[in-house]
Amino acid sequence: MNKYADRLISQETSQKKDTLWYTAGSMSSALFSMLISLAVTRILGANQAGVFAIAWAAAQLMQSVGWFSMRQFQVSDVEDQFDFRDYLSSKVLTCAAMLAGGFLYAGLYGYSAQKVGLTFLLCCFMTADVFADVFSGFFQHKSKLHLAGKSYVVRIWTSFFVIVAILLACGNLIAAFTAGFGVSALWLLGFDVPLAMKLDKVKIQFRWEQQRRLFKECFPLFLGSFLLIFIMNVSKNGINSYLSDEVQACYSIIFMPSSVINMFSMFVCVPLYGHVAVAWHQKDRGRFLKLMRNMLLYIFALTAVVLLGGYLLGIPVLSWISGLDLREYKSALMVLLAAGGLYGIIMILNYCITVMRKQKVILFVYVAAAVLVQLLSKTMIVGYGVMGAVSLYLLAMAVICLAFAAVCIYFVALEK
Repeated sequence: MNKYADRLISQETSQKKDTLWYTAGSMSSALFSMLISLAVTRILGANQAGVFAIAWAAAQLMQSVGWFSMRQFQVSDVEDQFDFRDYLSSKVLTCAAMLAGGFLYAGLYGYSAQKVGLTFLLCCFMTADVFADVFSGFFQHKSKLHLAGKSYVVRIWTSFFVIVAILLACGNLIAAFTAGFGVSALWLLGFDVPLAMKLDKVKIQFRWEQQRRLFKECFPLFLGSFLLIFIMNVSKNGINSYLSDEVQACYSIIFMPSSVINMFSMFVCVPLYGHVAVAWHQKDRGRFLKLMRNMLLYIFALTAVVLLGGYLLGIPVLSWISGLDLREYKSALMVLLAAGGLYGIIMILNYCITVMRKQKVILFVYVAAAVLVQLLSKTMIVGYGVMGAVSLYLLAMAVICLAFAAVCIYFVALEK
């Protein structure tokens, strides 16, 4: 293993190579969530798929606790305010909070014992992603991002095929994801850790003053991320409380395409973010507005294409790949796709506001939107079923989008 690690470390790297491998890793991570949901639906049926869907949504919310939005801070820490042992040690704390939070969250929302147990297991499974993220940030900081991409690709797809194989063999979610967690953990210990040790010391050591400072620096970013995922989960929790597991499974399937817009928009927009920041700080208002306009036009065009595709092919394709009869959910799918377009716009405006250094406004908007949708959840879902759930999600995205747009327009106008 030492010789193999030495060979990987010594390989020449380039921005193209880093981008290619990291994009492959990011795509693998995004596809895993969709494909594993489809696999559970096809193999175990709608009822168990609904149980899995709500547990997976809760675990994803808790995963944001595990990440604590430290990745952005870690890779931008060019002055080494914190060393790798601080970032690595912080993950022990955030993962402990993530596991405890999974129990608390599932209990507060009245999940059944089966769903509470599965939520905890999926939180355990996702701790591997949390530690993978901190190693990925380390490799990026050392200009070896391609190593993170390679690790993601192998780890994610190996665990995926192991999980699917066990589901096919015995139809047991607990056994499948326990094995998947084992595979992911072993890969991290056998690949990421040895490579990181070739580049720096890999040591868990709690320097409490450093931990306090690190969590303080990252808390605003974390809270924003947590609240946004919480808002996205309100409809799913409402379905869990007032409708059936079968409906939850159907909602989970028609929700998937809404993430496609944001996924593809990031490939075009993220490379432009640096130019947006430079234009703003150089007070080049014309270039700043041109870049923002181009990104927003791209999102509008992409949303239009996805809406057309969803209208013509969405339900037949989703019904075929999931094995569920989704014909009654065509209108709900279109609402979710429209909300997905708004989500893509929100991500761009969010970055714009961050560049302006007005992040506190972002938190205020997210808190207001979270309170609003939580208050309306029971009325809309009990009264209108799935259409109420998707309309609630669309309302949340529209409120956030309009608020962010107003903030951007206001502060751009002040720069005149």
